[in-house]
Amino acid sequence: MNTLDTHFHYDFLPPQTRGPFLEQIAGHGVGIIAQTLTPSGFLDLEEAERARLAADASATSATPAAAPPLSVGYHPWYMTPDYGSELNVFANALSRTRFVGEIGLDFSPRRLAAIPAELQMDILRQLFTILQSSESAAPIVLSIHTVRSASQVLDLATSCGLDAATKIPIFHRFAGTSDELTRLIRAGGYISVSRQMLESKRGRAYVTQVPANRLLLETDLPSEPANADAASAGATADSAGALARGVAESLRSTIGELAQLRGVEEAELADQIDHNTICVFGADTR
Repeated sequence: MNTLDTHFHYDFLPPQTRGPFLEQIAGHGVGIIAQTLTPSGFLDLEEAERARLAADASATSATPAAAPPLSVGYHPWYMTPDYGSELNVFANALSRTRFVGEIGLDFSPRRLAAIPAELQMDILRQLFTILQSSESAAPIVLSIHTVRSASQVLDLATSCGLDAATKIPIFHRFAGTSDELTRLIRAGGYISVSRQMLESKRGRAYVTQVPANRLLLETDLPSEPANADAASAGATADSAGALARGVAESLRSTIGELAQLRGVEEAELADQIDHNTICVFGADTR
């Protein structure tokens, strides 16, 4: 059975590490959805993947590791007042991907001091408006950051007319209130669960309350961009292999702990999450 890491920061890997990582992670039966932080970052990753595939194809007779599904995002930490060009890139990218993330709001005091709530909400409202008018043969999938802001995100989605049947919301590492969680589930949303979420009492309680058919998995790895200079001197298949093993182990341990918390067999829960993944992301992403 294959497993999908629905929230992975592939763009944080040094370019020369990406091909070996994809080969290694596939060997563990794991796929990834590659989140990005800005629309222009999505463009950069698209171009980098084209260059990697071309270079790998010319260097070896073996078939290069295919690019993972790329998700176009506009993370609240990276929003700026001059966001017009980023919104244009975002809108154009929707013709090439049905995956959107990481987007959302962050109302923690530290982030509000840097990026006011009004700016964050204005940008997210415009992203949702673009999404509402976008058509896709399959549902568009949204990976959403909601630090102290789940209600505001849900309010904006409602006011912009987003329908979970065609724009599927996934709250990534959810840590809001029980009422907000209930509202998300009633709206047709999902939560993506990481091992870090299970480290808190609230997180462990929430994953027992969510219907099994609304659970997905993520790692949110790597935690920060790699140092490209250091990586260029020392990145090898071994380092890619270590990260791939870490991702696979994180996903396995998350399933195991989820099953224990919910009082079900691990294989049963794994099958359910696999079914959820196919329903949301499609069989070809796993």
